[in-house]
This record gives sequence, C-alpha cells and structure tokens, in this order.
Amino acid sequence: MQSAATFANPDILRIAYAANIFILVPVCWGMIAPTAAATVFQGAVAESAGLRLLVLSLWSAILAASICGLIVPVFFAPLLLVQIFYKTLWLALFVWPAFRAGAPVPWGVAGTFAAIVVVWPILLVLALRG
Repeated sequence: MQSAATFANPDILRIAYAANIFILVPVCWGMIAPTAAATVFQGAVAESAGLRLLVLSLWSAILAASICGLIVPVFFAPLLLVQIFYKTLWLALFVWPAFRAGAPVPWGVAGTFAAIVVVWPILLVLALRG
C-alpha cells in the first residue's frame, strides 16, 4: 500500500493560498452585485442570478479553504489540484471555443485562470521536492 505524498517544504503552498485570498476577496465581493457579469466577467458572460450565485459559492468556498490553507497547508493541498482541473476545463471548453469563434472572452478571468493553471503545479512540485 502506498503512503500519501510527503511535502518536503509545505510552506511553499502558502504562496498559492495567499494569492487565492488576494484574488478572491475583491472578486467574491464583486460577485454579490447583480452587475457581476459586467464587472467580473467583463460582459462576456450573460447575467444570470443562479449562475452568479453558483460561481460565488464555489469561489467563496475556495476563499475559505485558502484561509485555512495558510494554517494547515498540506491538508488543503487537494484544493490546488481542484483549481487546476476546473480552471483548465473552463479554459478549454469555454474560453478557447469562444476565442476561436470571435465571441467575447472575459480576459481578466481567463488570464488569471491561465496563470494559476501554470503556477500551481510548479508550486506543488516545489513543495513536494523541497
């Protein structure tokens, strides 16, 4: 039976958690307003109260878990993997097709997601290797 991954330098994970907090506090605040589609998504996603609240719920959960991750970084490491997977899917299944079709793309969110998809795996590897 294999054991769980051992992090040689778990403090590196705190960089990702701190970045999540820095990014998500203003974004979650912006998602509360009915104008979120125009501000957070730069008008590239149609306003829908249900979708807005679903995204707010997800991002608020990531924000809360990131705050906890500052305290217990290894326990919350799977959160970073979840972010990598869902953000990659959104970029591949929404942003890329919209870009190819010439449709509006929320480049602020897309750029942030792309940076996370690139940087979080690097931080995870560095934390594992020390």
